[in-house]
Amino acid sequence: MRPVLENDGWEVLAFGLDAQPSRIEDISACLSEDERRRSRNLTLERDRRRFIMARAQLRHLLASRIGIAPSEVELEYGPQGKPRLSRRMPGRELHFGASRSEDLAVIALSVKHEVGVDIEAVRPVPEADDIAALCFSVPEYESYRALDAEDKPEGFLRRWTRLEALAKALGCGLGCSFSADEQDWTVHSFVPKPGYIGTVAVLN
Repeated sequence: MRPVLENDGWEVLAFGLDAQPSRIEDISACLSEDERRRSRNLTLERDRRRFIMARAQLRHLLASRIGIAPSEVELEYGPQGKPRLSRRMPGRELHFGASRSEDLAVIALSVKHEVGVDIEAVRPVPEADDIAALCFSVPEYESYRALDAEDKPEGFLRRWTRLEALAKALGCGLGCSFSADEQDWTVHSFVPKPGYIGTVAVLN
């Protein structure tokens, strides 16, 4: 796990999801029964391994920050599935968010405020223009439309990860109403690894 972005009170760390089966087996020991069940429900073996690695690394990171064993980390979930530390946990003021795409995952931590993060592998999205028209604000959509064709895949994902990071920070879906005012949020784009783009949003 390596840091890719850091500021006062918050940070973003990245790690790979592909590992040897022996490593996956060892690290999976800390998962809850619910997480094990969710992994078993995944059809592809690759997806199961990546899910296990993502959840186990999250547990290890949270455990290291609050001083308990990874298997003792207890999570709660909001109405839209946003995870948070259980109110019974020490250090429950620690906020976190996670995202994964293909073989990469990131975790954002904040000791002060709600945080959301999203990453995507840079690739053409066939429905990008339609999604942009539906989901982007008018200024975002106009700036996206003005991009040259070769810049559109990254331009779309830069705007998309921003929307996702803000929605995740609030624990709601993209259809929710939220303020994207820069006075309310600290929003940063970043490159966690060549070929990927991400955005982190931290409530001020």
